[in-house]
Amino acid sequence: MVPELPVGQLFGRPVIDVDGRTIGNVHDARLRRDGPYIPGFGPALRVDGLVVRLQSIAGRLGIDRSNIAGPWPLDVWGRRAARRARFVPWDTLTFENDALRTRLTAVELPVAYQ
Repeated sequence: MVPELPVGQLFGRPVIDVDGRTIGNVHDARLRRDGPYIPGFGPALRVDGLVVRLQSIAGRLGIDRSNIAGPWPLDVWGRRAARRARFVPWDTLTFENDALRTRLTAVELPVAYQ
């Protein structure tokens, strides 16, 4: 179980798979709008899962997404980096010693950016 804390405090934390291997660090969070109804806002947001990837130059430049359009070399480089990012479902995570651990292996995790 992951303790209640602001989503921003998850970014940069390492994520470890069931075999003890580091998958990468938390890069992004995906939210789902299906929580309890809040007047004036609508359904509350909840975390659906985390996007995890290893640090890369493409990530620092912000081109590690599959939908980036730019000059040919950067476009190809960004798509290649995006394929390495993984989506970790929230319900598979536990919190251990400042890191997050998933009960899945890295191979079982879906690609984050389609």
